[in-house]
Amino acid sequence: MYYVKEILISALLICYSTTTTKACPGGWIQGPIACYFLSKFGGTWADANSVCQGFLGKLAEPIEEESFQFLSGASKNETPHNGQFYLGGSDMFVEGIWEWSTTKTQIYKNHWYPGNPSDSNHNEDCLALNGGILNDVPCTSSYSFICQLERDEAVEQVIG
Repeated sequence: MYYVKEILISALLICYSTTTTKACPGGWIQGPIACYFLSKFGGTWADANSVCQGFLGKLAEPIEEESFQFLSGASKNETPHNGQFYLGGSDMFVEGIWEWSTTKTQIYKNHWYPGNPSDSNHNEDCLALNGGILNDVPCTSSYSFICQLERDEAVEQVIG
């Protein structure tokens, strides 16, 4: 009887201990440094940016190689609207200078689709992920998108 009582007390202590963990909101996936939402619907780059901001996030900016590889793999398992996902990069301010929107960090050329960025018809100023490879696309086209939510902005879950 003493042993059973000890187990019950231990179980209660575990149950009522307050443990705070950061978790991704429902529908988001956990990446190496952030939570990501891969949309099943499309919109323009501006629309996508607004939706992500509405979730208190931003269009994804996989600056670190680990994050880029994670999103490349995750996006290959999805069927995006019109085949691509908008990311949070562009060359809107200076043609040919590709940078992430919030950090202003330059986007490296090593993940681009061969021949890109091409700026076809002088109209491709937004960044998309197509089959794990970067592509420059018109900002007014309708594509799926990937939102990013930093872990410190993620939902706190109290266990117990």
